[in-house]
Amino acid sequence: MKSWLIAVAAAVAGLAGAAHAGTPYPVKMKCPVGGESFVYTDTMSYSTWGQRPDGKPYGSWEFPRPIPTCPGNGLAVYKSFSKAELKALPALLASDDYRRMVQEDTSYYRAAWLERALKGEGDPLWLVLQASWQSDADPARKARYQRAFIAGAEALPAKPDDLQWLGIMAKVVNARRELGEFDAAKADLARLDVDKQLAALPAPPAEGQEPEAVANRRGILNFLKKLGAAVDRGDASAEPIDMIPPMAAAHQCVDLEAKGKSHEVCKSERVAKFLESMREAGKSRDAAGS
Repeated sequence: MKSWLIAVAAAVAGLAGAAHAGTPYPVKMKCPVGGESFVYTDTMSYSTWGQRPDGKPYGSWEFPRPIPTCPGNGLAVYKSFSKAELKALPALLASDDYRRMVQEDTSYYRAAWLERALKGEGDPLWLVLQASWQSDADPARKARYQRAFIAGAEALPAKPDDLQWLGIMAKVVNARRELGEFDAAKADLARLDVDKQLAALPAPPAEGQEPEAVANRRGILNFLKKLGAAVDRGDASAEPIDMIPPMAAAHQCVDLEAKGKSHEVCKSERVAKFLESMREAGKSRDAAGS
């Protein structure tokens, strides 16, 4: 459950991680099937500063974090495999489906396929969603993954009281929005009845923190309200300016200014300070170059 809640809560709050850059280092690995040796680049540390509505973090490393992949058989080593799974993997890796996916699909999509085939305890839907992040530069593949994510989510039993289910549905609404399926997104939002759910929550306490379950539900519902506004205006962008962290919004504001345009978000205090820093940095660069 934690992954889905973080993916929504951080998108609402623009949460930031520790302030340090990615620190790459090589890791020597041996493929668990076939024993092939290879080197994988990992990181000892990285920073994040909020997320896109689809959950992809902004940060100082590649997201989703790369999965070690065996060069020969294309196995995505996304977890430690059990003895039973290691026994089943050779046939799966040799299958026509997997061989095709090695050529056409990302490591996270292959990981989702393996997790389903192995009947593991992981979350294939979460892996498919991350596969869509890997496909930002390939719109057709990204759309295919988003539709696969939606189909998988729709196959789940509806559990309105379950926070994990609600978090998944929030990502379904966002995927429909990015696909331009605004009527379907509106229908999903209508079924979730966000305003009614928010009204049913207890009032936030005057002091102290409210119970975690209530805070998480409130966060997901507020995220859905913001999504609803983006859906209503027909915004299919992966990075709606009013749904991304201040630093990312400030970059969009600079682009808008260059075109003689603006947005209300650019006037907000949380974005204005980043804009001012960017302008000062630009002046310093200009001065250094003169």
